[in-house]
Amino acid sequence: MYFQIKKLILWPKKEDIPYKEISFRLGMVNVITGSSRTGKSAIIPIVDYCLGSKECAIPVNIIRDSCSWFGVIIKTKDSEMLLARREPGERKSTDDMMFVVDKNIDIPAQPEKNNSRERVCRTLDEIAKITFQSIDEDENSGFNARPSFRDMMAFSYQPQNIIANANTLFYKADTMEHRQKLINIFPYVLGAIDGEILSKRKRLESLEKELTKREKEIENIKRVSAKWDFEIKGWLKAAQGVGLLDKTINLKNLTYDICLEYLTEVSEKSIDNIDVSIDGIELVSKNINELREQEREISYNLAILSRRKTEMMQFYDNISDYKKNLSIQRDRLKIADCISNMTSDFSVCPFCGSEHSRSEELNALVGNLKEIEDEAENAGEIPVAFEREFKTVDGEIRILSDKLSGIQNSLKLLRREQQSKKRYGYTLEEISKFIGKVQYAKETYKNIFDDEELDKRIQALKEEIEQLKKEVNEHEIIRRINKSLNDIQKRIMEKLPQLDLENPYNLVQMDYKNLTLKINNNGRMDYLWQIGSGSNWISYHLATILSMQEFAISKANSPLAQFIIIDQPSQVYFPRKLANDEEYDIDQELEDEDVVAVNKMFKVMSNAIESNDKNLQIIVLEHADEEVWKGVENVHKVCEWRDGNQKLIPSEWLE
Repeated sequence: MYFQIKKLILWPKKEDIPYKEISFRLGMVNVITGSSRTGKSAIIPIVDYCLGSKECAIPVNIIRDSCSWFGVIIKTKDSEMLLARREPGERKSTDDMMFVVDKNIDIPAQPEKNNSRERVCRTLDEIAKITFQSIDEDENSGFNARPSFRDMMAFSYQPQNIIANANTLFYKADTMEHRQKLINIFPYVLGAIDGEILSKRKRLESLEKELTKREKEIENIKRVSAKWDFEIKGWLKAAQGVGLLDKTINLKNLTYDICLEYLTEVSEKSIDNIDVSIDGIELVSKNINELREQEREISYNLAILSRRKTEMMQFYDNISDYKKNLSIQRDRLKIADCISNMTSDFSVCPFCGSEHSRSEELNALVGNLKEIEDEAENAGEIPVAFEREFKTVDGEIRILSDKLSGIQNSLKLLRREQQSKKRYGYTLEEISKFIGKVQYAKETYKNIFDDEELDKRIQALKEEIEQLKKEVNEHEIIRRINKSLNDIQKRIMEKLPQLDLENPYNLVQMDYKNLTLKINNNGRMDYLWQIGSGSNWISYHLATILSMQEFAISKANSPLAQFIIIDQPSQVYFPRKLANDEEYDIDQELEDEDVVAVNKMFKVMSNAIESNDKNLQIIVLEHADEEVWKGVENVHKVCEWRDGNQKLIPSEWLE
C-alpha cells in the first residue's frame, strides 16, 4: 500500500504564531539529526497519534504544553490526506480529528474538528483494503479481533527502545495485548490467509460449535431414553389392561420407535375398540410386580455404585491430604538441606563458627528429607485410570438414576389407573378419559424424541463442515505461511553480510509465533535474545524490518504502509558524550570503525529504497551527523537540531 509521509505539522497554542511544518521526501531516506532533548524521539508518537493511536504517547510538558494540534500529510497513490488531531490536555487522548482528502492539501491556519478517531481508523482500514472479518468467532476478544490498519504500524516504527532490543522485534510487541494480537494476524500479514478464508474460517468455527451442541442434544436424549422408555411402556401396559392393545404383545424388548407407533395406535382408538377381560386386568397387576422387582434391582445396583463413588471421592481427598502433609514435612526439613549446602567435611559451622566435620545426626536429617521428597514425588498425580473409572462410575449412576425415575413414573401411572378402575370401574367414560391421556402422552413423547430433523441438521452440518475444511485447507495455509517466511528469511540473509554482524552467514529463521528470530549457530538454534552484542541486535532488527517491507511491496494487496521510522539506529556506536544536550563538540568524532558500521546501515537502507523503485520511505532520527551517511545515495537531511533554537518546538512557542 503506497502510504508515505509528506509533512509533519505542529500548531502552537499561541494564536499569533504560525504553525510549523517539517517536510519529508517520498521514496528517500530522510534524516533528522540533532542533540538529545531536541524532540527527535517525539516524531514517532506524534505520527502514531495522528494515525489513530488509542492513547496519546507524545511526551508531556514542553511539547504538549506548547501545541494545540498535531498533524501529518500522507501521500497515497491517488491523493493526499491531512490527518490532524487535537492535543488531549489532561486526558489520555481525544477523538477530535480533522480529516481531509484532496489532490493537493492546503494546510489550514488552525485545524477544525470534522471527524472522529474511530471513523478515521475505519477509513484507513478501507484504504489499506483490510478485511473486516475477525480472526476468531469471538469478536469481543481483543486478541482475536479483526486485523486493522493500526496493527500494521508494528512494521513501520522502530523506536529507540525497540531497535536495539534483544527481546522485542516489533513495535509494541513488548505488551501482552499487542503481542498476542500480532501473532494471531501474522498469517494475514504474510498473505497466507485473506478475507475470504477468514470468512470461511469464521463460518467453520460457528458450524463446529453448532454441531457440538446438536451432538450433545443427541447424547442427552440417549442418556434419558431409558427413563422415557419405561414411561411409554407403562402407558402401553395400562392400555393392555383396558383392552386397547393386544395383550400378547411382549413390550420388554421393543424399541422406542415401535413403542411410539403402538402408543399412536392406542391414541387413535375409540371406545368401540374396547375389549376388557380378566386377562388384561391380571396383566396390569403382573406388570406392577415386574416393575417393583426392577425397581428393587436398580435401587440395589445404584446403592453399590453410590458407595463406590463415595469411596473414590474419599480416596481422592486422602491422597490430597497426604500430599499436603508431605509438603509440610518437606518444608519443615528444608533447614536440613540448607545446612547441608552450607557445610561440608571439615568446614566452618554456620552457627558457632568452629571447624567441624558433618555429624551423623545431620546426615540422618538430610537423609530423612530425601526420603520424604522421594515419597512426595512418587505420590504423584492421581492416575488417569482412576479418573477414567470415576467418570465411568458417575455415568452409570446417571443412567441408573434415569432408569429408576422411569420405572417409578411407570409404577405411578399403573397404580393411578388401577386405583381409578377400583373407584369407577371399567366404564366407557373412564376408558375414554384414558384414551385422551394417551393422546396427550403420545404428543409429548413424540416432541421429545422427534429427532428426525435433528439428525438431518447434524448430517447437513457435517457435510458443510467437510466442504469448508476443503476450501479453507489448513495444510495449504501452512504451506503459504512457510513460503512467505522463506521469502522474508532470504531477504534478511541477503542484508546481514552488508551489516556489522559477528556471524553474518548463519542461517536465520523467523519464528512468528514468538515474534522473534532464530539463528542457526553451528547446528544449534539460538533465539535473538540468546545472541549477545547490541550491534548484532540492531543489525537483525534493521534487516528484518526492511525485509518485511520489501516482502509487502512485492505483494499486490499488502496492508502494510510503505514507510519506516527508525529512532537512533547508531545508538550502540555513538559515544555517550556526543549525545549530551548542548555539549556537542564537532571535534569529538566517532571512531573510524564505528563510522563504517553506521555507514553500512545507511547503505542497506538506501539499497532497499533503490531496489524497490522508491516505493519505500525511511525516516531516521539520529544523534550522529552527516559524517555517518557521507557518500550514501538516496539520503536526504531534513533538518539538524543542535545549536540555539534548532529544536522540534521553537523557543518562542514557550515564552
